[in-house]
Amino acid sequence: MTKFRNSITLGFFLIITLTSNCQETLIDTSIIYADTARIDGISYTAIFRTDDFFYILDSKENIVFKSKDYYRFFEFTDFNNDGKKDLMFSYLGNNPIKDLILYDIKNRKFVPVKNFKAFPEPIRIKGTKYYYSYHRSGCADMNWDSDLFYIENFIAIRLGKVSGRECDNSDEKNGVYIYKLKGNKEELIEAKDINEIHKFKNDKWDFIIEYWTKNYMTFE
Repeated sequence: MTKFRNSITLGFFLIITLTSNCQETLIDTSIIYADTARIDGISYTAIFRTDDFFYILDSKENIVFKSKDYYRFFEFTDFNNDGKKDLMFSYLGNNPIKDLILYDIKNRKFVPVKNFKAFPEPIRIKGTKYYYSYHRSGCADMNWDSDLFYIENFIAIRLGKVSGRECDNSDEKNGVYIYKLKGNKEELIEAKDINEIHKFKNDKWDFIIEYWTKNYMTFE
């Protein structure tokens, strides 16, 4: 069985147009969106087609990655700051969801990161391997959660959670609840008055940044 040698023999549709100097050029009308990057001396093209598949092609147009698990909004970006471009996907909704395919430097291939969708709007804690995310949890964003996580062996692993509750919840008092996680177990390690977040200029946003930056080591 020949590996990835079917260079775009997938029945894609081409039309011929004329450039301004009357030269013929081919346009692949099956491409909905595309982005390109050069990694380790190879030019890669990522494309989403009308067949609802996402592809990554190398400079020889060999298919090096193919999946129907991704959406059309993506870009090459160096997510983990290793000097190599990765692929970040964006999904619109009440909680903007991200997905990630990392470039594996060792094996020189693209690898999906498991569980990454569980961490909307991820932000790296500068100078560390850790990230924190944010998502709404109801009541017009007065209830919210922020998770601390890192990526190991292409798996996103959650370490801690900060939960803000400010909506007269019947099952718990208003407050900021901080949990340490191990596997699926949550351990409440601290509870703060909800007014703590209002001491910051940008309320919960500045609180979240400061808390994770100062305390991420507690969750290692």
